[in-house]
Amino acid sequence: MSIAALIGVGVLAASFLVLALAMVMPLRLEVSLQKEVEWRYDASLRPFGRYGPRIDLRSRTKADPKKSEKPAAKPEKRTFGAQRIIPAGLRFIEDLLQHIRIRRASLDARFSLGDPGETGQAFGLLAPLIYGMSASPIVRFDIEPVFDDRPALSGRAEVDLSVVPASLVGPAVRFWWHAFGRAG
Repeated sequence: MSIAALIGVGVLAASFLVLALAMVMPLRLEVSLQKEVEWRYDASLRPFGRYGPRIDLRSRTKADPKKSEKPAAKPEKRTFGAQRIIPAGLRFIEDLLQHIRIRRASLDARFSLGDPGETGQAFGLLAPLIYGMSASPIVRFDIEPVFDDRPALSGRAEVDLSVVPASLVGPAVRFWWHAFGRAG
């Protein structure tokens, strides 16, 4: 075997090893959403848990509002069996939520609905969630009603979650099988 072939096999084996490690080590997603005057977000992905490089998911370019977009062609009409896809999708979401680990979540917000009475009612409906989560070191809600005559929303929401990509293979296969695989 030549040196070039050995190097090629070595590179292929190393690539396979890195891919296998990426599938079995946690993938972290960190998202931050903030609203003061305008909405801003920050998102990053970290393969290999906290050991991997931070991959920034923010949009780097802004679309030119002067550009005119071509009208979209009419999509081809397809029929899907909603009686199969919707239950399978709900089951898939339930399966996904079992595999996602929330490391930290917080919400700091100030809101007004424009009518002080409606603002108070909304805050009363949110109170069990706000104060029920106060004992959790992972999830924190700090929501403040503003009894003003104008609707308003400001604050910051952050979530840091992780998932092992290999653990999502089973739910994805089950979804496909229930939605498209077996006959009704």
